[in-house]
Amino acid sequence: MMRAFYLTLLVLTIVFAGVEIFYAEEVSSARWSSDDYNSYNSYGSSSYDYSNSYADDEKTTEAGFITMAFFLIYIVVFVLSLIKIKKTTMKVFAIIGLSFAGIMVLWDGLMISSPGNISFDEVVPGWLFFQVMMLAFMIIGTIQAFKAKA
Repeated sequence: MMRAFYLTLLVLTIVFAGVEIFYAEEVSSARWSSDDYNSYNSYGSSSYDYSNSYADDEKTTEAGFITMAFFLIYIVVFVLSLIKIKKTTMKVFAIIGLSFAGIMVLWDGLMISSPGNISFDEVVPGWLFFQVMMLAFMIIGTIQAFKAKA
């Protein structure tokens, strides 16, 4: 059972990185399209178009909920590996993975609660670092699951 979870999550980790990059580009383009830097009113200050100013906030919230689902999947798999796989190495990796996934859930919650202050394209480097780390954890977890025959 754990072999299937880890193999599936290994593929989902790569898909998740693609989803993150896609949403980072969407949020960034929505932010740049809502800012009109070339128009100035008669007093010399820039006129801002508020009709499109919330598009990046909506995409940030949407990306936040999608990434929250991925983070919760990681938490479930790490808890299951704590229960199912009895090797010390895997327990240590599961605890470290739970810690990092918990931090990411909190960070994602902050981003969802205030999308105007924290934009998804600003946090995506942290998300991608987390994905690289989870990719390594999933490879190790897959090897340990095959060794444990769980």
